[in-house]
Amino acid sequence: MTLSSRITRRVSRDFAEQDRQAVEEVLLGVVGDAGGGSDEAERILAAVLLHAAGDVDRLLAFADMARVDLRDVLMGSGLEYGDWAARLDAEFGG
Repeated sequence: MTLSSRITRRVSRDFAEQDRQAVEEVLLGVVGDAGGGSDEAERILAAVLLHAAGDVDRLLAFADMARVDLRDVLMGSGLEYGDWAARLDAEFGG
């Protein structure tokens, strides 16, 4: 199970080098068996990263929220509506 390349790029961009491995492990824990490469899994992980904005404590809080109810994480991320794929491309690259 691996993260998509654009999720990995965003982690590298937003988080300090010493935090990146732990951040990636947290993200993988959020999606579990779905992996980070499926469209829906990538959408959830992108929402967590957008909310976290490079802050590890916020990442942990939103990762926990995603484990309880994915809808809560999607709300306010810009990825909650039908145009989420275009927004994801705009934020993370195509």
